[in-house]
Amino acid sequence: MFLTERKLDRRITEIREYSYREVTALEEFAAREDRQGVVNPEVPTEFEGWDTIHTGDRWSGRDRYLWLHKEITIPESWKGKRAVGIFDFGNTGAGNNSGFEAMCYINEKPYQGVDVNHKEVFVPEELYGKTFRLTFRLWSGLEGGGVPREQEHRINRADLAYLDEKVDDFYYMGMLVLDTVQNLSDTDPVKFELRNALDEACLLIDWAYPGSGEFYESVHQADDLLNEKIDGMKKDSLVKVKCVGHTHIDMAWLWRLKHTHEKASRSFSTVLRMMEMFPEYIFLQTQPQLYEYIKEDFPEIYEEIKKRVKEGRWEVDGGMWVEADCNLTSGESLTRQILIGSKFIKDEFGKDVEYLWLPDVFGYSWALPQILKKSGIDMFMTTKISWNQYNRMPHDTFKWKGIDGSEVLTHFITTPEPWNEPGSWFYTYNGLLTAKTVKGVWDAYSEKEMNQELLIAYGYGDGGGGVNRDLLKRRRRIDKIPGLPSLETSTAGEFFRDLKETVKNTDRYVHTWDGELYLEYHRGTYLSNVSTEVAGFRNVLDEFGKSLYTGSVDPEEYLPQLEKKLEATGIDKVIDEMQKQIDEWKAEK
Repeated sequence: MFLTERKLDRRITEIREYSYREVTALEEFAAREDRQGVVNPEVPTEFEGWDTIHTGDRWSGRDRYLWLHKEITIPESWKGKRAVGIFDFGNTGAGNNSGFEAMCYINEKPYQGVDVNHKEVFVPEELYGKTFRLTFRLWSGLEGGGVPREQEHRINRADLAYLDEKVDDFYYMGMLVLDTVQNLSDTDPVKFELRNALDEACLLIDWAYPGSGEFYESVHQADDLLNEKIDGMKKDSLVKVKCVGHTHIDMAWLWRLKHTHEKASRSFSTVLRMMEMFPEYIFLQTQPQLYEYIKEDFPEIYEEIKKRVKEGRWEVDGGMWVEADCNLTSGESLTRQILIGSKFIKDEFGKDVEYLWLPDVFGYSWALPQILKKSGIDMFMTTKISWNQYNRMPHDTFKWKGIDGSEVLTHFITTPEPWNEPGSWFYTYNGLLTAKTVKGVWDAYSEKEMNQELLIAYGYGDGGGGVNRDLLKRRRRIDKIPGLPSLETSTAGEFFRDLKETVKNTDRYVHTWDGELYLEYHRGTYLSNVSTEVAGFRNVLDEFGKSLYTGSVDPEEYLPQLEKKLEATGIDKVIDEMQKQIDEWKAEK
């Protein structure tokens, strides 16, 4: 069994690169530093005297901007096919806050964001057979906390190709079938039906001459067979998972407000491009401040957003002007957040706010239910409470009673990280769509006897970026695979309205929390410049340590996960602070 799964994993992994056909390397770009220092710069049109940068060359800097430019011609013979550029301009470290970020322009118009999670740029078909100008404005990024230092990147890849959609489909379907197999119990007969189907499909592939016509024909046949077998299996899960695209953008975390403007423009333009390719894609953004930035900086992007809002594909809600900290903030400030945020949404988009969306804040005042109720909002969502250091909140759907007795329906999104250990109560607002996360959102949920419909907010966040094609392809295919909950696109508003009806009509007891929603993890936020990171470090060790110490897991698998998690908590910042204190002590002695 194990060897079969290893074989299938390697075959499917190998298939991926063959999705790109007639690959042409874009070996060099004209390059020049951008010193304009503005959010929406003037895109260059003259390139005399520019430097040349080649694939494999390195570039570096801290908060540095670099123009790359090249004229591109898509072969007319590719009409009817999806032409795609694949661009990887370098990643200094792990996580989503140490790699390059770029705005891609086509003929000087902002087209989409390109970053470590969004490396594909699909070219509009009207440009096939024509020469057009492809320009990138690269940002080096910052160090992600700690001692300021230059980021060093490498131009790893710049290719032009067209997508073989059946090979691409086989890769995603095969990868997700195998992912499901590895996350189902050995007592589940679906596990073996899925594995046999994938194995049979893989046996059709002719590996004698990879990349040949015969090879591609065999992969197409394998794709047909695998889909036929999956479609022939009964999927009858009682659990529904609704998902909405999302990108959490901190207003100013490891960057300045200027960078927030830029992150919003890159993230939102990417959303618009993905919506062109995936008609079912719905996206949620809850901070009016970001919309105001886009309206000021990129009015053309803002007008496209408004069109999608009218179509019902771009959800605007959430309540507050920004997703405000609720720990030290006064009641008047919280009220004004809701008043100003709700007014903007009503004035700009003609919509009333339905719920408060606070995935990533440092505490939840006991006064919030009263403020929300008086603001016409009776639903509240967070995930950050799952970061508690010692105590798991006992419920995920409940009524939260405020100081004056006001109650709001409260729901915690229970999406796990793919690398979470079994039993972990650490959830995320940057959801990924895998067999483990879609199954895990139900496995972790507390109110199973009352409610069988849950929500995932999926997409890369913190530093923005949002949903990529990978996640959208996964969404389509997970919904077909038996053994997992059904996975459908929805708005958060639709989910909360349905949940309200479920709670209203249930004959099960609905619990009430009377008091502050106290977040243990961030209680040192205002006392020390690294206390948050230290607490996160301890949480991660608690999560991984026992399994590693007892030898119950494979270290080769778990140590990279541990390292990734520690980097995400900001361990580099802790180390830098320790070194600083050591240096100060030495100087004193």
